Amino acid sequence: MTDHPASTNSSASIGDVAETARRDTAPPTAAIAPAVAMVAEDLDAVEIKLAELLQSSIAVIPQVGGHLTFAGGKRLRPMLSLLCARASGYVADHRVTVAAVGELLHTATLLHDDVIDRGEWRRGRPAARLPYGNGMAVLTGDYCLARGLLAVADIGELAAVRSMAETVTRMAEGEIAQLHSAGDWRLEEATYYMVIERKTAALLAWCSSVAGLPAHVAPELFEYGLELGFAFQIADDVLDYAGGEALGKASGQDLREGKATLPLILAAEDDRELRTTLRTLLEGGPPADDELVADIRRRVLASDGLEQALNRARVHADNAASKLAVLAPSRAKTALEALTQYVVERSY
Repeated sequence: MTDHPASTNSSASIGDVAETARRDTAPPTAAIAPAVAMVAEDLDAVEIKLAELLQSSIAVIPQVGGHLTFAGGKRLRPMLSLLCARASGYVADHRVTVAAVGELLHTATLLHDDVIDRGEWRRGRPAARLPYGNGMAVLTGDYCLARGLLAVADIGELAAVRSMAETVTRMAEGEIAQLHSAGDWRLEEATYYMVIERKTAALLAWCSSVAGLPAHVAPELFEYGLELGFAFQIADDVLDYAGGEALGKASGQDLREGKATLPLILAAEDDRELRTTLRTLLEGGPPADDELVADIRRRVLASDGLEQALNRARVHADNAASKLAVLAPSRAKTALEALTQYVVERSY
């Protein structure tokens, strides 16, 4: 698909874009509604900051970036930053910038992912690469990364810039490792964990610990975010088998892309025939055979692989909750504890 030509026409105002975001963002589930309410005013400020960070004299950039950024979403990463800041007594205005940058980094990875994986749907609408082209999606993702780095640099704390650069490095490593291992039928759990630690958990850990928090709190909150990231991604991989449409993408999408996630790895441990079928699918190369994909998905659903994976996610969620012991009792701490249960029990 040919990219649309860039335009220098003026785009919608920052306030208009932020207002659209507030209308389109899905309402929180009951489990996290108190957490969202607690930081609602700051989350509104995050939406405005996101729109500001996406602005450019090249009007198509906020169009492409906004296509995904303001298509709804849980805003888990900004919520984490804001709640951890509140629970730690950090009230500087920089907390909003950090929260917005966390979401902007996430947007960048999703824009890139959909090009790499040839994704067609994201958050219930066509992936940005379809209306705007692969090149435009990739370059807008790069723009998001650059704007995020500039925003953190403006905070004036070298440690924050360095930690963001380290996090983006690990995220890139995770994406590359996942792409490199796609199609590998050997199902190595260590490889799976290495990928999700870098691809998902590293960003949640950064969001949880970077906002100028006290020195005795930041390391524990980093570990909180890391464990929460493991729980979140494993639960996401369970949903890819059990209810992918609720995530705004087709069920079994990871399998079609040759990705062996934890539910499949655990299901195949006691099912040699499943391994054989998987090897046939992956060695056949893309495009994946729909009948083989459906057969493997049925076998995983019929196994105890999903429940085993979900139990693993629960262990990580419990580990995350234990890291909050460093915090004094507060409503924000209670909300962070509730998030550990939400990421495992959610249905989308």
